[in-house]
Amino acid sequence: MDLNNPFLPDLSIHHYKVKIKAKTPFLIPSFPGSMLRGTFGVALKRVVCINRKRTCSQCLLSSSCIYHFLFETETQNPIKGITNPPHPLILYPLDLGGKNMKRNSIYQFGFTILGKAIDYLPYVIYAIIKMGHLGMGKGKGKFDLKEVRKYTSEKHTKQVFNQYENRLIPLETSLTLKNILKNKCKEKKLIFETITPLRLKIRGKLRDNITLKDIVFAISHRLKILSFLYGEGEIDLLKNLDLDKILKGIKTASQFEWTDFKRFSKRQDAHLHIGGVMGKMTMTGNLSKIYPLLKLGQYIHIGKNTAFGLGRYKVVV
Repeated sequence: MDLNNPFLPDLSIHHYKVKIKAKTPFLIPSFPGSMLRGTFGVALKRVVCINRKRTCSQCLLSSSCIYHFLFETETQNPIKGITNPPHPLILYPLDLGGKNMKRNSIYQFGFTILGKAIDYLPYVIYAIIKMGHLGMGKGKGKFDLKEVRKYTSEKHTKQVFNQYENRLIPLETSLTLKNILKNKCKEKKLIFETITPLRLKIRGKLRDNITLKDIVFAISHRLKILSFLYGEGEIDLLKNLDLDKILKGIKTASQFEWTDFKRFSKRQDAHLHIGGVMGKMTMTGNLSKIYPLLKLGQYIHIGKNTAFGLGRYKVVV
């Protein structure tokens, strides 16, 4: 697909950073993604659900429910090979590692809203405020939402919410697929480095020996589904592209290893493993064709369990 095609469908990517301040002590686990998603889900349901005694599948209102759309995502138009469509909201830790939160400690995490789901931003922020009332982490620590900042570019942010004004500050600017794909790379060397575990299934099996082709396919496949569900139309960036020819001139050296974390599933009432590969891949050669895709994947995450913040990585020049 021609990345410079003015008729290329677009997908808006709304990328935020959240700052909270502890009111009571609590413990943040080594992998906070499950904690963030679980607490947020409970809070969002408290905020919007009017029929709490029923499951979503039994609820007459599920087709127009904000909680169901953001958290229990289903699609009216089945996609071939996709049984569980990706969520339009990604909550993720900025880094891994536990933290002992004392009173007045600061913690930050991120979330991304994709495409048309941005209409529900006020509910997302209100649910984060509600998380602070309900308590989070071991010890159910209470916290205040201090501020929410939106990325207007890769490195720059603007405040859209603060505790004192307690209102959304209008900001129309967002990252878009087209702008991200305009990224150019003249460097002959790049490093792909994971931030959270990456779970890629190849032919139905989780892999720990990931190739560059696997990564590029994963980005393109995820974009294809997200753009169809939440954007202006389906985007297939690998269409009419000879990927094997492009990758033939790129050498890679990988240092990946499987890393396991545990998460508690309230639904299954059990601790589950939620691991993936961690490490980096060094790429050398003509990287100009795949660089825009690699940049895009930084925002949409790739692989399994992206809703828990997995599959987040960065590209280092």
